Amino acid sequence: MYQSSLKFTVIAMLVAVLSACSGTPKPKAEMALSNSALQNAQVAGASKHAPIELRTAQEKQALADSAYSKDKFTTAKQLSEQAAVDAEFAKAKSEAQKSRLALEEVEDSISLIRTELDRAND
Repeated sequence: MYQSSLKFTVIAMLVAVLSACSGTPKPKAEMALSNSALQNAQVAGASKHAPIELRTAQEKQALADSAYSKDKFTTAKQLSEQAAVDAEFAKAKSEAQKSRLALEEVEDSISLIRTELDRAND
């Protein structure tokens, strides 16, 4: 009886030690990637062309930072991944808007040239 309870105690201690050692790793890479994605979105002009999407990404990054500081690494990882996706979306939306604006300028220029050509031919 003593031997079986001793084995049980040893096994329980080993399980406790191993589970304590196998905690969730710090999501350093994910945090760095989401911060980088936020910077890229800001450089792409998301604050002007996709402010709502950028703000959403920034809010999720702030929540991720808070979770990280509280050692809630699983939550921090999930939020930072979401922030990175939102930041990429804000960047893409910003670049699409800038492309639309450039296209409109080109179309306006073409229209102006056609008007001038028509006037010159008359």
